[in-house]
Amino acid sequence: MMMTSCSAATGANLDMQGFGGLDADAKSRYALPLRFTPGVATALVVVGLVLRSPLWLGSMAFVALSGALVPRGMLIDLVYNVGVRHLFGGAPLPSTPKPRQFSYLISTVWLAGSATSFAYGLPLLGFLLGGGVVLGGTILTTTLWCLGSWFYRRGGLGDTRQWQRDRKDSAAA
Repeated sequence: MMMTSCSAATGANLDMQGFGGLDADAKSRYALPLRFTPGVATALVVVGLVLRSPLWLGSMAFVALSGALVPRGMLIDLVYNVGVRHLFGGAPLPSTPKPRQFSYLISTVWLAGSATSFAYGLPLLGFLLGGGVVLGGTILTTTLWCLGSWFYRRGGLGDTRQWQRDRKDSAAA
């Protein structure tokens, strides 16, 4: 499960998420597998929204929280690493970097808000918050551009100088 090469945009998006330490070959190798978690999570959130289920959406908030707190133990990453990757001969996913963990934290809050909104009879707010997660997850799955990582970088959290160096190195390659 490897792309032949990684586009400059995909490389820059991976750098923004904190994968700047990976060389071009590694980025190509991980470009598809790193879409698994947001793709599955987005589909599961859509199910929760269709069902208008506070329990389902609350459970997804805990799944997102696992990604925010445990860099090697995000539940959907574990499903990929323990099972799915073996079906396709893929490499195990790398540890989740801080910008992507921050994104999971944002998703946790929005999903908890969505679940709470449905529980208290505020479906419009539930759909808005959950829909925001679906939109972000869809963009991440299709382009590897991560809104939460973008907020992390733009907010000055973490070492933005390293990110800028990684971007320059990617542009020069």
